[in-house]
Formats: sequence, structure tokens, C-alpha cells
Amino acid sequence: MGQDADFKVLEELKEYYTQALKLEENYFSQHFSDKFFSYKDCIKIGSIREHIESLNLDKLNKDILLTSLIYSMDKIANTVGHYEAYRKKEILQDKFIFELISPIKHDKNIMIERKNANELAKTLKIDLVFIDPPYNSRQYSRFYHLYENLVQWKKPKLYGTALKPLCENMSEYCRSNAKKELSDLIEKLDCKRIALTYNNTYNSKSSSSQNKIGFKDLVEILSQKGKLSVKEKAHSFFNSGKTDFKEHKEFLFIVEVKP
Repeated sequence: MGQDADFKVLEELKEYYTQALKLEENYFSQHFSDKFFSYKDCIKIGSIREHIESLNLDKLNKDILLTSLIYSMDKIANTVGHYEAYRKKEILQDKFIFELISPIKHDKNIMIERKNANELAKTLKIDLVFIDPPYNSRQYSRFYHLYENLVQWKKPKLYGTALKPLCENMSEYCRSNAKKELSDLIEKLDCKRIALTYNNTYNSKSSSSQNKIGFKDLVEILSQKGKLSVKEKAHSFFNSGKTDFKEHKEFLFIVEVKP
């Protein structure tokens, strides 16, 4: 890291959040109580978030606190792994404990981008590209809307059973032109190798779970870039509804890009 975190201040804040923070009704408790978290836990989470927002912290220390809050929430969330829905039959217990994460110090030059992959591809010249695109029409941004809401803290109006804000950050890979998007991405890549994962929910009973890009289309797109090999493995699947996945497999497409 170029900048060091102030762990003395962070530890003091952790102690304050655990022992002395004044708990008040807030945006989080008003919307998410007894759904994703208990009422008391929502009061704590929202009060901590309000306090973080009130502090004059640099970006690194604020990011550590927000990430710590997310990790602490994730351990107790009343979900099946995402925030598309919550378990409606659960009796929620008060379990929230704020814990600090421990960032790893290193001397590596790591760059993290938050951009459209198809636009980012035009700017990169690298050895290996790993691609794990959305497989179906289920938008990732809608799965994790609660965390986006918590971090941005714009307090938008919420809709539906899962209490989501209006749509944003919707991926074209979840729509009918997914094949065109992937073809454009692969064409733009300047690299030596490509590894792409995809699964085979083509025959899912739920249209939302069916793959947007056909297996033959994947082979066609990737073969144009270089020498393609395909590995497959039987894979367990996650299913929160009634969708039936038969002979579920994960595919790994490896391309040795032609010079």
C-alpha cells in the first residue's frame, strides 16, 4: 500500500462501536429490520454507517471501516448467499459484532479497475486474461444491492420484497446481445492467453437461469482468437428456487492467442 492505515484510530473506533456508540433509529433499521437482519442488529449497522459518514477520514481508513462493516454483516445475514431475497420463516437473533479486517501489506504493484470490461480491454496489454462473465439474465448488481446501498449511503427509495433501489450497473452479458458483447471483448484483448469459465444451465426450467451464450457460440468466438482447448468438470450448483439443473458442469475454455 502506498498509504498506511491508522490502526490506532481504527481500533479505537472498533471499541467505540462495540461499547459506546449511541444507537438510534436510522435508514437501515427502517427498511431492513426483521428481513435480512434483526431489528437490533439493523440499528447497530445503520448507526455505525451514519457515524462513519460523519467522520473526516481519508479514503483508505474509511474504506477499511466500510469493508469491515460489510464482512461483519455478511457473517450473520439472513440470506442464501445474496440479497435477491431473505429467508422469510427464520426467527432472527441479535448476532451482529463489528470486527476489523486486516489488510495485507505487500510490495506488489496491484491495480484494481472498476470499469466496463469491454472498454477496459482496449487499454490493456497483458499475459493472461481470466474471464468469468454472468451466465444468465440474473444481474449481479441486483444480488448485492444492499452492500451498494450501504457503501454509497444515498438512502434511495426502495422497491419490492427484497427492498432494492432502482436499477443501475446492469450488465449487457445478462441480456440477449451477450454473444455480441463477448465477441467484442475477445476481439479487443491484447494478451497471450485467455481463460474463460462458463456453466451449462442451457436446459434449466427457469428462463432466468438459462445461459445467454450457447456452447457452440463460445467455441466459435474463442477459436477465432487462437488455439482453443476445453476442460469440463461436474460441479455442484447453488439454487435458491425450484430450478432443476441436470448434469450440471463447469467449463474452462483456454485459448493460446495466436501472434
